[in-house]
Amino acid sequence: MVDNSMTVLTIIGTVASLYGAWVAWKQAGISKSAAALAGTIKEQLIGHRVTSELAELQVYLESTRRTFVKYGARNPQSLTGVNHGNDAEVALEFTHKLKLFRDYFSDSESNAADNVVDEIDANIKIFKSASKLQDISDMGYSILNIVVGFSPILRKKFTEQKERTID
Repeated sequence: MVDNSMTVLTIIGTVASLYGAWVAWKQAGISKSAAALAGTIKEQLIGHRVTSELAELQVYLESTRRTFVKYGARNPQSLTGVNHGNDAEVALEFTHKLKLFRDYFSDSESNAADNVVDEIDANIKIFKSASKLQDISDMGYSILNIVVGFSPILRKKFTEQKERTID
């Protein structure tokens, strides 16, 4: 009788152990799926943040371009009464924002954002201190060209990021 009850208990224990192992295996699968889903969601959130930051930078670029387009007319007399000091502030805001997001524009050889910031900074000093309309016009036009030249770089990065976020 003791042997029969020990056999029954052994069988029940074995079945319970097998059932426990099966439940643990199923829970591990559920946990693995949840971890994969959490990783996917994290990547999507990061992608949306980058897209949002690039869109913000695009707004600053467009504001700077619109501010400096008047210098593209190359008619210094049309700039009479223009406050180029205020316009310089718009360009500086763009360079500060660009510097903040510079990591998005690095490649193995250089950083396009750093190059643009350096170019604008070199021109903005002369632009702000200029008193002759011709000098203001020339330096404003130069800054406009730098901003417009960076536009396709930003557009490409922005488009790539949007496409990556959709995937």
